[in-house]
Amino acid sequence: MTNVIDGAERGVLGADSPEGEALEVAMLATFDDLLSTVESSERIIGASMALRAARIDQLRLWSEAMTSTSSSPTASSGGASSAGTPTTSTGPHGWTAAVRGRRELVFELACALRIPERTAERLIWESSRIVHDLSETNTALRDGEISYRHAQVMIDQTDTLPDGASADFERELLPFAKILTVAKFAAVARKKRESLHPESITERHAAAVEERRVWVDPQQDGMAFLGAQLSAEVALAAYDRLTEIAMAQKSPDDARTLAQKRVDAMSDLLLDGDTCAAADEGVAGEGTGHGVRAKVLVTVPVLTLLGRAETPANLGGYGPIDPEMARRLAADAPSFARVLTDPVTSAILDFDRTKYAVPADLRMVLRVRDETCRAPGCNRAAARCDVDHSVDWANGGTTCAGNLSHLCEFHHNLKHHTRVRLRNLGDGRIEWKTPSGRTYVTHPANTVGSPPGEPTGEAPPGEASTGEPPGEAPSGEAPSGEASTGEPPGEANRAAPDPGWPAADPAPGDMPF
Repeated sequence: MTNVIDGAERGVLGADSPEGEALEVAMLATFDDLLSTVESSERIIGASMALRAARIDQLRLWSEAMTSTSSSPTASSGGASSAGTPTTSTGPHGWTAAVRGRRELVFELACALRIPERTAERLIWESSRIVHDLSETNTALRDGEISYRHAQVMIDQTDTLPDGASADFERELLPFAKILTVAKFAAVARKKRESLHPESITERHAAAVEERRVWVDPQQDGMAFLGAQLSAEVALAAYDRLTEIAMAQKSPDDARTLAQKRVDAMSDLLLDGDTCAAADEGVAGEGTGHGVRAKVLVTVPVLTLLGRAETPANLGGYGPIDPEMARRLAADAPSFARVLTDPVTSAILDFDRTKYAVPADLRMVLRVRDETCRAPGCNRAAARCDVDHSVDWANGGTTCAGNLSHLCEFHHNLKHHTRVRLRNLGDGRIEWKTPSGRTYVTHPANTVGSPPGEPTGEAPPGEASTGEPPGEAPSGEAPSGEASTGEPPGEANRAAPDPGWPAADPAPGDMPF
C-alpha cells in the first residue's frame, strides 16, 4: 500500500508543481487502497454472517436429532420413563423432550455468544430462514454483496408471504438490497410487500398492535431512552400533543428549547398524569390514580449521603448516578427507597435465616444486590422475579443471601425442567452449567457482605437442588408456541454431574408441582 506523505510537504512543494501533482496522485492512490480494504472487510463480514447462519442451523438440526434420539423408546430402560410413563406422552406441564431441547439450545447459544436468549432465539429462526427459504439472499450474503442487516429486512418482509409470492418477492427486491442503504431498502420492500400480501393491512395492523410495548435503554451520563412501540396514529397524536404543551409554555425566563420542553411535558404526564377513569363519563376501570409512582431503589454510600464524599450512587435498574441527584432522591422522593452501603467495602450486610419464607428486609437486600434476574443475559427486573433457593429448603438449603437469588419465571422454570443447572457460590456470584458441560458465572450488580460461616449455596453431593416447597415453585408452563410432544431425555443421555453440582432432574412423577 502506498505510504501517505505528510501534508506539510505538499504545502512546500505547491499544488501546481510536478512534485505537488505527483504527491496528490500518491495520496489519492492511498485513499483508494484504504477504501478498497474497507469494502473487502465488509464483504468478509457478510461471508462470515452467512457461515454463522449455516452453522447455527446445523446446530439446530443436530440438537433436534439428539433430542429425538434421547426421547426414543430405545433411549430409556424398557421404553418408558423412570416414572413409568411411556416416552410418547406429554411431559410435566408441557415440558416435553422437544421443548427442553429447544430451550437448552437457546440457552447454550445465548451464553456462548453473550447475547440475550430472545436474541439467540431470533438468530436461530433467521438462520433457518436464510438457509432454507431465501437461497438467493444467502448467496448474496455469502458473496459479500449485501450486509446481514439487508438480509434481516428480507427475512422480515417475506415472513408472512405465501411461498410462491416469497420467491418472487426475493428475486425482485434483491437487486435493490445490493445498491441501497438498509433504511431505503426497507422502505422499498414495505411498499412491494403491500402489493403481494394476501392479508389486508387492517388485519395485519390489528395483529401488530398486540405486540405493543415500552422499554428503557440506559445511556451514559445519567441518561436513558424511554421507547414505545405503539400504533402510528397514537404515536403521532401523542407527539403533537407534547409539542402543543411545550409551545404553550412561554416565559421570558424559560431558557429551555422546544425539544427540552417536550421531554419535560412527557415526564410530567407519565409521572403525575391522571389516568383514573372518570366516573361521570361511564369509562370502565379504575386507572392508576394521581401521582402513583413505582418503588425505585437508590443505593447511596453513607459518606455521600452525608455530603462528605462525592462517590456515585446506584439507581436500581440503571446504574451510577451523580451524588447530588442521589442525595435529593434519598431526602425528598418518597417513592424511592434508600439503601446505605459501607463507605469502605460498599457491602450491604445480611445474616442467616432459619425460616423458608424470605423476610421483607432480606428481600430488599437481595433486590439491591441482584437488580435483575441472575441468568446470563437476562435483564428482567428483580422486582418482577422469584426469589429462588439455590439449594432446596427440603435438602438443607437455608434462607440466607448465600443461598438465594432472583430468577424470572422463565429461568426458574428452565432450572426445574431442563438439564441447565446453577450453583450459588455464596458471595453473590451464580455459576451456571449447560448440558454441554460449559460453565458461566454471573456477578451481582452490587456487593453484599456475608458473615463468616454462611452457607455457600452448594448442594450436598448427590442431592438435587431443583425443587421448592409446594406452592412456591414456578408455574412450569411451557413457553407459548412450543411443541408439546415427546418425553424428557432418558438419564443415560444426560451428562454426568460434576462433584458439587446438583444431580439430574427428578422423574416427572417427583416434580414438586
